[in-house]
Amino acid sequence: MKVIKYSLAIIAIISVSAYTMTNNETSQFQVKMHVNETCDIGTGSSPDIDFGTVSRTTQNVQATGNLNVSCTNGTPYNIALNSDGTMKNNNDASLQIPYRLYQDATLSKEWGSIAENRFSQKGTGQPQNITIWGQVPDTNVPAGEYSDKVTATITY
Repeated sequence: MKVIKYSLAIIAIISVSAYTMTNNETSQFQVKMHVNETCDIGTGSSPDIDFGTVSRTTQNVQATGNLNVSCTNGTPYNIALNSDGTMKNNNDASLQIPYRLYQDATLSKEWGSIAENRFSQKGTGQPQNITIWGQVPDTNVPAGEYSDKVTATITY
């Protein structure tokens, strides 16, 4: 009986030794991704700057509109607004009302298309609501409907 126990013990030791003597090889690999910078621009919930209905002698009329911007987190961007800065009468384009667009409520930083008049910001990865302030200095023009189309361009 002792011989059997010792034999079993020796077989167990040899089995463990044979199992631990197997060869192992390893290999490594990467898990990776490249994230491109992206930006989308669109109009917000109140996109138009509507100065409303005013009398002919009204001065310094103000209104706001907004843009929605979504850029990759940390992506720097700037927005240019392109227009000639005049609303034209819908029936006679020679009748015009000048206006200005601004980046701030105090109307101190004009918004436009040249480098120093572009709005600059960094993306957060979430939609950002960008307000545009507008001002009409003088409405002393013939009665009628006046409008202009502004193009917003985002560069990132």
